Amino acid sequence: MDDFIFSLVAVGKFYVQEIESIYYSLKTKNYQVRILTDTPEVFDKNDVTLYHKSNFNYFDKIYFSLDLIQRYQKSVIYFDGSHHVDFEKLINRIAEKNVHFMYQENWPNGSFFHYKDDKCFRFLLEYLDYRKIPILDYQTISEKIMVFNKEINHELVKSELEKIQPVFDFISLMNDMTYTKPFVIGGAEGLALSIILENNQIPHSKFG
Repeated sequence: MDDFIFSLVAVGKFYVQEIESIYYSLKTKNYQVRILTDTPEVFDKNDVTLYHKSNFNYFDKIYFSLDLIQRYQKSVIYFDGSHHVDFEKLINRIAEKNVHFMYQENWPNGSFFHYKDDKCFRFLLEYLDYRKIPILDYQTISEKIMVFNKEINHELVKSELEKIQPVFDFISLMNDMTYTKPFVIGGAEGLALSIILENNQIPHSKFG
């Protein structure tokens, strides 16, 4: 229990209401929890990192989790409020693996080649070609549950994500089909993370 921190993100009234019961459930089980939110009064002030941006960016979920590793030198379990889990079973399943990053599932259609012909990803393909990054059938990491081992090179991952993030931000600006009100930026961050992990030989796998 002392080896993990739970990372939660709740920005906007709907997501605060969604995560509130989960947050307090974790607290009653004596887990260490940290939350990124724009509504700090709902949570214990010692657990809160205040979110300041006007438009939420999905990449901040990953950056927050990586920052927690740096701050506490512990592994981080991130999950979103829409995904209810048995915390004890989750930790036991994680303990059976020994890789730097774990996740539960892929996007519904599978890996990247099932999505690469979608109109919005033309900008990503152009970027990968321009930067001579291999266009591979990358795992499409669903961001519902992610586990960052404290041994991961969090500084490298964050630095590489910051380089590729503008591409995904642009995709969100040019993709009316996915990005509706309330407006958010930088979706498909799990794919961006997968590209970084694969091309930097960082061990990663499913635990589901």
